[in-house]
Amino acid sequence: MNQPTQLGRYRIVRVLGRGAMGEVYEGLDPRLDRSVAIKVISTACDADPELHASYSARFIREAQAVARLNHPHIVGLYDFGEEDGVAYMVMELVRGEELAAYFDMTQDFHLEFTLEDAVRMTCELLDALGYAHRNGVIHRDIKPANVMLSHDLSVKLTDFGVAHMAALNAAVQDADGAEMVGTPSFMAPEQITGQAVGPQSDIFAVGIILYQFLTNERPFRGAGMFAVQQKILHDHPVPPTLLNPLLGPAFDRVVLRALAKRPEHRYPSAEAFRDDLRRALDGDTLASSPWRPLDTVTPRSPADIVRHVQEDDDATRIGDVDATRLAPMTRP
Repeated sequence: MNQPTQLGRYRIVRVLGRGAMGEVYEGLDPRLDRSVAIKVISTACDADPELHASYSARFIREAQAVARLNHPHIVGLYDFGEEDGVAYMVMELVRGEELAAYFDMTQDFHLEFTLEDAVRMTCELLDALGYAHRNGVIHRDIKPANVMLSHDLSVKLTDFGVAHMAALNAAVQDADGAEMVGTPSFMAPEQITGQAVGPQSDIFAVGIILYQFLTNERPFRGAGMFAVQQKILHDHPVPPTLLNPLLGPAFDRVVLRALAKRPEHRYPSAEAFRDDLRRALDGDTLASSPWRPLDTVTPRSPADIVRHVQEDDDATRIGDVDATRLAPMTRP
């Protein structure tokens, strides 16, 4: 199908991006004379009725999730409609770049954020997540590509396409059973093994982003996705102060608690994470308990299941856990 020129009253201006599940256009709302972002389901799935049905359900779920949320650091939803069988969402257009692009520039051109900016942006992301969690929405795909930065480096959280709406503070799991949903290199251990997820799964992903802010490196690295997942399940990351000696030791405790293997050892809420991070920046005593160095994943069975996929490590995955790959879970 060719690029549409109009959806409802919205004129299509240009393509902004394409992903596995959808395409995003810049559009114009002539009634209000404002630019908007318009997301549609990817036409690549049209030939597969089951895939189209799955994407459609998740598309509607995303619209419902974002419609619940009205927060300055979450992209706003303006409208939802259908035109000639094409469902579309009309959202706030953020003029800026994905955080992923800034991290790429950091690697290539040694661009660095100030510590104050890194903490502020992480706190804005945690503010957005805390609000979403209080409203029963778990994002499940927190990663730099889903964090937009405006030109003044203000955070806007985007892409709730795999979000799960649940009762407040309740852990959730897809009705289909064990399912790996999210981006493998930013998944918490319980996501990798197809177990129930809750707010602490989002907190783990923010811990990875914060680590990259502070050190210019990811905490879990390996030759391929499977190796990275093994490190997430088994290894503790190098404390940030060993990579950036300008940091105070409080940053180690904050980051390593956010990256604890067991959800109950992480921060109880995004707000608690945010508050400790601010204390670390100010040099104050942390309110939280310290990181547990012997924290491990409790397996669901004698061996936990890990999915192995030879694709882009930073692409969102939606699928059943693959039982062909077994990773024994032992205390390090």
